[in-house]
Formats: sequence, C-alpha cells, structure tokens
Amino acid sequence: MYLRARTQEQFDERKKEIIEAMDSLYLKKSLNEIYLKDISELTHISRTAIYFYYKSKEEILLDSLFNHFIELDDGLETLVEKDYSKEEMIDLISNLLDKNMIILKIMSSNLEEIERSTSLENLIVFKIEIKRFQNIFKNIVKKYNCKKDPETILITFSTMLYGYYPTAYPNPIQKEAMEKTGSYIKLALKDVISSSLKILFE
Repeated sequence: MYLRARTQEQFDERKKEIIEAMDSLYLKKSLNEIYLKDISELTHISRTAIYFYYKSKEEILLDSLFNHFIELDDGLETLVEKDYSKEEMIDLISNLLDKNMIILKIMSSNLEEIERSTSLENLIVFKIEIKRFQNIFKNIVKKYNCKKDPETILITFSTMLYGYYPTAYPNPIQKEAMEKTGSYIKLALKDVISSSLKILFE
C-alpha cells in the first residue's frame, strides 16, 4: 500500500524516483508513448499518488530537464574556475552533454510542448537555470576565445543544442530516408558535439 510522504526528505525522494522513471522511459520512447501508469509500474507509486507530486507527464519532464541542466551547469563552471586547454574544454563540454543527452532529446522533441503545459511559476524557475547556463557559457567563451563575441557564440551554440540529438539519434524512418539519400551522418553524439565546438572555438 502506498503511503504519502510525511517529511520533506520523503517528498524529495519520491519526486526523484518519479523523475528517474521518466528518464528511463523517455530515452526509449517518445513522450506520447509514455503514460503515468508506466511510471507507476517502475516506481511502485500509484498513478493517483503521482498526481500529488506532478500534474502531468510534461511537468515531470520539465523537472527532469531542470535537474539535468543543474548537473550540466555545475560541470561547466569548472571550465571557468580551472585551467584547461581548449581541447580539454571541448572534450569536457562534449562529455557533459553526452552524459545528459536527455536535455538534447527534450529540446529537439518536446520543449515547446512541456513549456506550454506547465505553470508560469515552474517555467520561471527553469528559466533561471537557463540564464545561469547562458552566463556560464559566455564566461567560457571569454576565457577560451576572446576573438569572438560571446553573445553571438551563445546564440549559435544554443541553436545547435536543438539539432544534436536528431543528428546522432534519428528515428527509424528518418534514418532510412537519410541512408537512401546518402545524408546520414554516422557520428556518435559526443563526436557531433565536439566537431561543432571546434568550429565555434577555433
């Protein structure tokens, strides 16, 4: 029988469990193919109880995106605080995004949908973390590439974030069409990211 969380620690632990279940499902399926009953089966939290924590699967995904951006931003901050070569910097960013590839899938597939489906309050919290990402990235540009305008590089990189996942992980029909037309880019996600960063920071 499911018991409602009685402490903040229990509440946070249940939310974390729900998010981890969503992450696991989302990396295998599209958002349309995921139902709260699927999350319930992975967490042993009843579907009704999940509504106590989240109003929708889009809200769960936004929280997941927020958490992954925190992890990404924490990692990026080390590039400003420590001395790395440009090659090491590019490798570190590529590894961080590869590790948090769910960011890239959400951005390319469902960002507009989940932002439209959430409350203004939740969206503001998320956008504060996005602003942190933007500031950190501009500081990285200033540290590693003084010849180019940080704002322009940020805009270019932010736009690239929407294309990395479908480039490295096209869906079956996209892949078949690209293979038949010779337009399939056979690179791992990390290599796709690394290639574009080398151009931005050259």
